Amino acid sequence: MANEKLKLMIVDDEYEIRQGLRSFDYSAFGIEVSDDCENGLFALKALELAPADILVTDIRMPLMDGLELAEKVAARYPHIKIIVLSGYDDFEYAKKCMKHGALDYLLKPLDFEEYEKALAEAARLIDREKDVQERAAVLERKAKLSAHHLRRKFLRDLLQRAMTDEAIELESAFSEVMLEENGEYAVCLLRLDSYPDRPRGVGDKEWNLILFTLDNLMQDLWDEQGMGYHEVDDKGQISLILTNPDEVAELKRSPEHLRARMERIVLGLKRFRGLLKSHMSYVMGPTVAGPGRIRLSYREAGALFHAPSAREEEEQAASEAREETIGGELERENGHRLIEEAKRFVEENYDRTITLDDVARHVHLNASYLSFLFKEMTGQKYIDYLILYRIEKAKSLLKQTNYKIHEIGERVGYENPRYFTLVFKKYAKQSPVEYRNACYQAESGGR
Repeated sequence: MANEKLKLMIVDDEYEIRQGLRSFDYSAFGIEVSDDCENGLFALKALELAPADILVTDIRMPLMDGLELAEKVAARYPHIKIIVLSGYDDFEYAKKCMKHGALDYLLKPLDFEEYEKALAEAARLIDREKDVQERAAVLERKAKLSAHHLRRKFLRDLLQRAMTDEAIELESAFSEVMLEENGEYAVCLLRLDSYPDRPRGVGDKEWNLILFTLDNLMQDLWDEQGMGYHEVDDKGQISLILTNPDEVAELKRSPEHLRARMERIVLGLKRFRGLLKSHMSYVMGPTVAGPGRIRLSYREAGALFHAPSAREEEEQAASEAREETIGGELERENGHRLIEEAKRFVEENYDRTITLDDVARHVHLNASYLSFLFKEMTGQKYIDYLILYRIEKAKSLLKQTNYKIHEIGERVGYENPRYFTLVFKKYAKQSPVEYRNACYQAESGGR
């Protein structure tokens, strides 16, 4: 919509300052205040639920300060313009803020003329970078990218129930989790000492903040370190799935190696000791071969905590598999028509997270039968067709545009830039950067 206002979020631990900033007249800049938060953690959680265009944040705040918030926002939401407020006339603060993508650094007490200039510059940059239609399209793509939620469900299923190899292959691709069929894995569990009871005196709001904090910390301390994947359950138990082959090999040679890493992680959690109000313990499950056996490592780790083992669901899974029927024979001509329609659906929706179930619903087929029919009619698995189609689109963008790698990943349906790079390299035999450089060199050599 042409008159859509820009959304501004205010982050400051002082209530009076938040209210003062809220009362400012933003209408002249086409801006409205969408939310205000008292610290960086609450702001990050609010941004997951509702996007913003401009972030105005204080520096000194509890739990997560403005510098850390600016760094995380710049990494996760690069389109957001950041204006930093501080009572400290410190050049080093200013340099760090600008390094993390801040548009401006203003001193308290706030000079409102300077504030107006910063707002006008933010609005001008946003309008210059993308028109309203493109901005709406980006937000729509982000709303459709549900890989984060699919990943959480898949990791829970992987840990707690029996899954077929095909189901693991499909769901790992949809949820952007890289697992090798012949890889070796291990599960480490971290628990609050009060598990499974919530610590006394902790209300729902504080407990949700604790879970959100743990999830973000483990993303930084585990996933982003290339160790594997993590999952935090509703009771605060953290499951760390070790997928790094070098670390798995080291674990088999010397269990003390990974124990030292676990100690560093627990030490990293101590910065939130006042928030958690509980110590944490950990145990390591045995190394297992193949993704389908990860749940066994999880179950053994749980047994070491003297807690009930993960519920066995093999019989239920087998029953569900038996209940999935082909649903009758289709004529070959009708089968071709359905597969072509499925392909068209992929071509029209490849830029968002689409599952086999989504395609099956579109062509009015059972998902299991569609999987069978796709392989029968095309000679390749559905997931391979989807990935290869995305990779070809990514190649075109790499060759013909100057979009950044993470932007191209998003445009072809991948939320996680690291996962996009891994998939691209697996199928294209070179990284996106290497492919782009090769295209540039070929083009230059041909002139």
